Amino acid sequence: MSVITSAMPDTISQDTAADEPARPTFDATLAQCRPELLRYLRSRVQNEEDAADIAQDAFTRLLQYRDDPQVEDLRLMLFRIANNLLTDFYRRNQRHHADAHVALDDAGPLTAGDRPQLERVADEQALQRLKHAITRLPPKCRVVFILSRFHGLTHGQIARKLGISVKMVEKHITRALTSCQSAVGDRRA
Repeated sequence: MSVITSAMPDTISQDTAADEPARPTFDATLAQCRPELLRYLRSRVQNEEDAADIAQDAFTRLLQYRDDPQVEDLRLMLFRIANNLLTDFYRRNQRHHADAHVALDDAGPLTAGDRPQLERVADEQALQRLKHAITRLPPKCRVVFILSRFHGLTHGQIARKLGISVKMVEKHITRALTSCQSAVGDRRA
């Protein structure tokens, strides 16, 4: 047991001795680059939390290169890692939004909810012309038409109510319909 404990301090001191020159440089680089990296990331993602998350991931990945003698510029490596993480971030967001994408062929007809403004205006104008045509009808013809179309009375009921023949009721309705159709036009299409 004494052999193990006496060997451990030597091993630990050798490991820390090897890390001593690299660690202060590494820590200083991180402290120095952090504000600049955060500014850079915020300008790219427009969100404080996402920028902080990407920066943290970049620092974590940079730890792998702390003792690598081939890495000459830790700042350059940090920003390279951050750019790669930004690319991953953009791809993830595109995939996230791509799931919500619906092809126009699958969406069915597109409707605005209401009818187009021009159609509503045309209908309003046609209704005004119809009202005007009904008011211009001769009084007896207008009463027959209103009793038929708005009150739902039959030709026989109208004839009895007004004391005229059914044939006369039919003539008044024909005249009223002709007048209305000429005022409004053929809107069956």
